[in-house]
Amino acid sequence: MRGQKYDGKEGRNTPAPRRGKETMDGIITILCALIGSGAATALVTGFVGRRAEQRRTETGESQGMRWLLQDRLEQQALEYLRRGTVTYEELRNWNRGHHIYHDLLGGNGDLNGLKEELTRLLYGKEEIND
Repeated sequence: MRGQKYDGKEGRNTPAPRRGKETMDGIITILCALIGSGAATALVTGFVGRRAEQRRTETGESQGMRWLLQDRLEQQALEYLRRGTVTYEELRNWNRGHHIYHDLLGGNGDLNGLKEELTRLLYGKEEIND
C-alpha cells in the first residue's frame, strides 16, 4: 500500500475492492458452470435413453429365442411336477434357464409360478420367500 498512511485500523486506509468487475466475473463463472452442467446432463440423458431404446427394440431372433426357451422351461417344469420330484441339479439348471428367459431376454413373468412350484417340490415348503 504504497503512498497510504496506516492508522492501525484495518480496512480504513485500504482501497475499496472493485466490486463491479469481480461480481460480473462471479456471475459469468456461475452461468458457465450451469450451462456446462446442463449440456453434460443432456448428453448423458440422451445417450442413456438411446441405449435403453436399443435394448427394448426386439429382433425376430430374440422373440423366437424367448418363445423357444419359455416352451422348453414349461415342458421341463410340467415333467418334474408329473414325476412328483425334482433334483437339486435339475432345479438349478431350470433356474439358470429361467434367469436367461426372464432377466436377459425380457420374459414377462409367466414362468414365476412354475418356479415357485418347483422350489416347493424340492424343499417341501408351503410358502417360498424370495
